[in-house]
Amino acid sequence: MKLEELFEQTHKLPTIPRVVQELIDSFGQDDIDIETIAKKISLDQVITAKVLRLANSAHFGASRLVGSVNEAVIVLGFNTVRTLVVASGVTGAFVAIPGFDRKQFWSRSFRVANTARAFAKAVKYNPEIAFASGMIHNIGEMMIHIVAPEIAVKIDRFVESGGNRVLLEDNNIGFDYVMVGEELARRWNFPDEIQAAIKFQNDPTAQPKPSKLTAVLHLAIKLEEAGIDQPATEWPQGVLELLGLNPEQAAALWDTARAEPGGLEELLG
Repeated sequence: MKLEELFEQTHKLPTIPRVVQELIDSFGQDDIDIETIAKKISLDQVITAKVLRLANSAHFGASRLVGSVNEAVIVLGFNTVRTLVVASGVTGAFVAIPGFDRKQFWSRSFRVANTARAFAKAVKYNPEIAFASGMIHNIGEMMIHIVAPEIAVKIDRFVESGGNRVLLEDNNIGFDYVMVGEELARRWNFPDEIQAAIKFQNDPTAQPKPSKLTAVLHLAIKLEEAGIDQPATEWPQGVLELLGLNPEQAAALWDTARAEPGGLEELLG
C-alpha cells in the first residue's frame, strides 16, 4: 500500500470540528479574537460539555464553578482552554478500533505531551505547541490500525517483543506511523513546526535546522519509552546541548513532569 492510498480512504479518515481547526490555526498567532472563538466553541455542545467537565475537575482547581466557555477562559486562561478543546476534538475524532487499546494509547500520548510541555517551559519554547506535538506525535499508529488492522495488531506484538516499529511498518505496509502522522498533521493544518517535529521525532539531528520543539518531543518520547527511571548517563547529549540543558537539569525536569498528572484523563472515560 502507498501512503496516498491510505488517505484516499476518506470514509475511514477522522475529521475534527471546525472550531478545533480554527484553534489549531491560532497556534503562534498574536492577534487572536478570543471572544469570537469562545462563542464558536460554545456552539459545539459535545466539546463544551467536555471542556466544562475538565475545567471543574480537581486537577485544574478552578476557584469557582465554571459554567460557560467564557468563564473557563477567564478562570483558566485562553491557552489552557485551547489545549482542552484541541485535545477533546482530536481524541473525539477517533472511534473504538477492534484490537486497539484506545485508552492506553491516549494515556501514553498525554504523558509524552505533558513531558514535552514541561521541557518546553524550561527552555522558553511555547508549551502549548509542545503539548500539541506530544499529543499527536504517534497518531499515525492509530491510523494504521484503522486501515490495516490485522497487520497492525501483528506489528504491535513484534514491537512488544522488542521489534522496531518503523522498520516493521515500512517492511510490511510500505510506510510507517511517522509518515502517516506527518501527513495527517498537514491535512489538519497543524503548524509547519509541528509537522516537522513529528517527521523528525526519532532523529532530531536529521532535521536540516534542528529545532527546540523537535528536541523536546524526542526527549519526551524517549523518557516515556524508558519508563520511570532514566539514568543521567543515558541522556542524548546532542539533544541536551540543543536545549541548553545538562543531565542534572534534565533529570530534575523529568522528576517534575512525571509527578504532575496531565488532567485530561477524563476525556478517556
